[in-house]
Amino acid sequence: MASIRRNNAFSCLLLAVCAVSLGAQSRYKAPRTPDGHPDLQGYWTNLTYTPFERPKELASKPFYTEKEAIDAFNKAVEGSENQVVHYVNTDFGATPVQTGAQPNLRTSLVIDPPDGRIPPMTPEAQKREAARIAAQRAGGPLARTWRDDRGTVWCVFHDRAVPAVTAPYGSNYQIVQSKDYIVMIYEWNSERRVISLNGQPHGAVPLYAGDSRGHWEGDTLVVDTVHFNPKRTFMGSPGTPPAVSVTPTFHLTERFTRTADDTITHTYTVEDPATWTRPWTVEMPLHRMKGPMLEYACNENNVDAFTTLRNARLQEAGKLAPPDRVRNVEDPKATVIQREENEAGGAGKAGGAGKAK
Repeated sequence: MASIRRNNAFSCLLLAVCAVSLGAQSRYKAPRTPDGHPDLQGYWTNLTYTPFERPKELASKPFYTEKEAIDAFNKAVEGSENQVVHYVNTDFGATPVQTGAQPNLRTSLVIDPPDGRIPPMTPEAQKREAARIAAQRAGGPLARTWRDDRGTVWCVFHDRAVPAVTAPYGSNYQIVQSKDYIVMIYEWNSERRVISLNGQPHGAVPLYAGDSRGHWEGDTLVVDTVHFNPKRTFMGSPGTPPAVSVTPTFHLTERFTRTADDTITHTYTVEDPATWTRPWTVEMPLHRMKGPMLEYACNENNVDAFTTLRNARLQEAGKLAPPDRVRNVEDPKATVIQREENEAGGAGKAGGAGKAK
């Protein structure tokens, strides 16, 4: 009974939120900074339960009705509760209501192409990704030496921040703004992204989050990012299509427009002729949340790297079996390797777009 009461209360709160957030938008004039540009500062979240790609059964339906959006949100929230997390979400302010997550009228985050699906990969990219996956599988799930690039494993960089993709928690941002710079601080791995606004040219050093330069087009902040580190990948986390490698021609164009006191509309276009047959665009709204953000303490006192390399030596000596790496993600009995094989097979058949989660 207590669970039913909590669910009913949660649904009522969602309805109250949606009555405002999903209603017709009136003209909005954003507050200004001293230099006259829209003020984007504050704490925001892009936590969403909208699928990254549009489900095939909704191929010709880019938008929900308000009721459909609320129902889809409630259903997705209920499904997300069955996940293995090493802490209680409510204790860390990570439930949908606490984080400011809201229903979305769109049926997918991908808004272009019109079918809401990522375009096919080129034949060359399909071969490249198949070779990368095979090499990764042959090398095993763990780093063998300290030189192995494991940005996410070592917590050097978490690739859900730039470009932004869905994440189960930590999808929070703090924006700090001045005349010449905007700094975006991500709760996920405490990433800090410095965006120059003073017209200086792009640097030449490849960076995990790319090299970003911004400018204003009216009330919209436009951010151009190039020179991503080729050692990283894009996507591949639960809720997104299989990971793809980032090439030197990967180009990201973002637009941030404040459309309400509690909303920034964030869209980005991915363009990489070495990977996809055409550019594609995502819309991930940012909603106001109450700060401050939590510290992202990673690697349990930074001992993971030492333990991983020690275990690699033990495996080489035949004293330790390779890890099974079982996760409760969609198929509780499947190992990560099995899931990667299934996703790789689906990507090949679909031309790289993968299966909508």
